[in-house]
Amino acid sequence: MMKNTHLGYQKTIDFYGCDPEKINARDFIEHALLKAAGLMKLTVINTTIHEFSPIGISGVIVIQESHIAIHTWPEHSYVALDIFTCNQSYALEAGILWLKEAFGATHYEEEDSKRGALKRIEAHNAMKNEN
Repeated sequence: MMKNTHLGYQKTIDFYGCDPEKINARDFIEHALLKAAGLMKLTVINTTIHEFSPIGISGVIVIQESHIAIHTWPEHSYVALDIFTCNQSYALEAGILWLKEAFGATHYEEEDSKRGALKRIEAHNAMKNEN
């Protein structure tokens, strides 16, 4: 088994061409995210979804593995999604593909980044301890 080199792994997904009515419905967004978390085999701890006036939704699902965050711009048919996990072993694709369909997105783009490089953290802590 490979040792983790980072504390966190972040996947950002941009969904384009989404159904404006769906991505502006608070209950729909909450249901969609909870179903996606289940498909990704993530453990939900808490959910906070906020409906803006006059338009848009933002929310966070705290998961045992870290978090899922969403921001919608119905006026642009666009959704920004962020999934942050403590390791790379989670199968996120099933949930992402399900969300694409649920949002009615015509396409999506995703990017991965590593957060909290352990070597960098150790080096900074060593410098701190030298002072």
